Amino acid sequence: MLRRPASFLKQLLLHGTTDAMAEANRSIVRGYMALAGAYYGVMVPVHFFALSGSDQVRMVIVSFVATIVAMVGWHETRKQVKSGKLELIAAATNWMVYINVMAAVHTNLDPSNLIYFPMMALAFAFTSVSIRMALFSISIVLSSLYIELTSDFIGQGMAYGYIGFTTAIGGLAFVIFLQRAIYAAISAKETAEDKLDDAKRKLVDAEGKLVEADQLTAAMRRRAMTDSLTGLPNRRAFFDFLRKDLGPAPKALDRWLIALDLDGFKMVNDVYGHLVGDELLIAVSRRMQDFGGPGTQISRIGGDEFNIILDGIDLEADCETWCNNLLAKVAEPYDVNGRLIQLSASIGCTKLIDCDDSTVLIRNADYALLHAKKRGKNRTIVFTREHEINARERFEIEDALRVADFSREIQVLFQPQVDLSQDQIVRAEALARWDCPELGRVEPERFIRIAEENGLISKITLAVLQKSIAALQNWTSPIPLAINLSGHDLLSNQVMNEIVDLLNASDLDPSLLEFEVTETAMMADTEKACENLNRLSTLGYSVALDDFGTGYSNFNYLRELPIDKLKVDRSFVKDIGNPMTEKILHSLTVTANALGVDCLLEGVEDEIQLVMAKRVGANSAQGYLFGKPMESSELVDVVEKQVEASSRMAR
Repeated sequence: MLRRPASFLKQLLLHGTTDAMAEANRSIVRGYMALAGAYYGVMVPVHFFALSGSDQVRMVIVSFVATIVAMVGWHETRKQVKSGKLELIAAATNWMVYINVMAAVHTNLDPSNLIYFPMMALAFAFTSVSIRMALFSISIVLSSLYIELTSDFIGQGMAYGYIGFTTAIGGLAFVIFLQRAIYAAISAKETAEDKLDDAKRKLVDAEGKLVEADQLTAAMRRRAMTDSLTGLPNRRAFFDFLRKDLGPAPKALDRWLIALDLDGFKMVNDVYGHLVGDELLIAVSRRMQDFGGPGTQISRIGGDEFNIILDGIDLEADCETWCNNLLAKVAEPYDVNGRLIQLSASIGCTKLIDCDDSTVLIRNADYALLHAKKRGKNRTIVFTREHEINARERFEIEDALRVADFSREIQVLFQPQVDLSQDQIVRAEALARWDCPELGRVEPERFIRIAEENGLISKITLAVLQKSIAALQNWTSPIPLAINLSGHDLLSNQVMNEIVDLLNASDLDPSLLEFEVTETAMMADTEKACENLNRLSTLGYSVALDDFGTGYSNFNYLRELPIDKLKVDRSFVKDIGNPMTEKILHSLTVTANALGVDCLLEGVEDEIQLVMAKRVGANSAQGYLFGKPMESSELVDVVEKQVEASSRMAR
């Protein structure tokens, strides 16, 4: 006679499963062992060739052990086994899967890897021999996901937390109904034939519950593919769309990939708050959907970024017109909670037929979007052959920068700075030059900008500082040097700590080093930049404001900064024939005097520019007239000759 559901749950929770139910579950568990063993058997050589160092060793070991455990379990379950042994074998395999997932997540700290947790919860539920095993396994998965969300992925993976929880609930429901169905089937087989009709009714009910569980799983998948804020397909759904477009089926010739990014959305969040920002994103999404129509795939990739797959347009000019019309629609004012808000967007697009690699396609669209931003925003840029050449060069530099050994590959050259009242070299600017083993000598205008955009500039800064300190320590008569700091350096406490540690360890006289920063480098967070510059100033190091006159020149924060020198940008010295040039330069030197700091003119390349630099009252100058960037030994020779000449004149 079948027990009531409460009795069924009590038995499975307290006593686990019976041997008869274990036999029914054996085929499921054995199939799971075979799949896990095959998968991790393939991953062993994949990890061996795809990874390196400690990551390679760790991932190869855990995948190999998982393969062995799964294969042993598969072999042990070829015949009927006791329920306790089957549960232990399944738990051992689950544990190895868990270890592999945790190792993979910490090998590459990318929020998208968190999707492994809901997948793992679902797999553990499907292969659980008993409810208590399912509860234990799913609890471990959810606990680990919670720890990751509150440690390594703070603020980046709440969607994955929701997906993990809902998947766990669906998986738990599935295992309850599955075990109940097995329990009912076994009980029905053991009862007399006069109970057959009742057993069939229970079985039909169990099957109905399984259908409900399947429907719940399907609903959770739909949620996992949907952006919770806007209701648009999310990043994962977008890649599914793109894979279908790039699959084995013939591709249409009239399909475009469009990357759209809102201009000034951060300012909306800063001024009105994130709740208003969220409402604005919802309004923008609805407007884009209305404009695109049902045949256009619009996905929210994250933040204020959207990707669109556009069908039915062949010509580049027609695609550009469609995109410009979309930009005009997006730029119309929004009424958000009684506030009238207006913002624009920028678009980069590429044709899907151009390439069969989704990564390259997305990169091309993003590259075109970057150009749209740089060219003034609120515009459309279509990825062209010229872009492809430039992008390939850029990506080659990016890839080389990521693996570069800057301590070995970065060379430092020095350009003299001359005191105009004494006509003597008083300092030299340390300039980075990169000799890449694969690309050769890369121009600083190219690699410095790319390094700044990709957050790699601080490694170059530290390499230049180390080499400059070494030069100063090797010179018999040290020549004061100027070191450039980027915005990323200024806003990173970790980088500033490394810089201060290097300075303290060097025991150099602080008067031998000056740090140069640009106005634009400080604009992202002026307060943080001032705080870190004051750290250097307190230690006795001077600070120069580079490219003065080309940025914002906010006198309020100029008075607060520990500035000792203003370096006037070379662009002001070029047009020597313009009568306004001298007036502008004079006003800049007067500004420096008013602030009580020195003024240096960059880009002095001939005697006429030198005469003007002296006439407008500049304290010092830098440029090809006094010397191009040179090796350490050349600088020392030039300074020694200067000292000898001064000695002869004194005699």
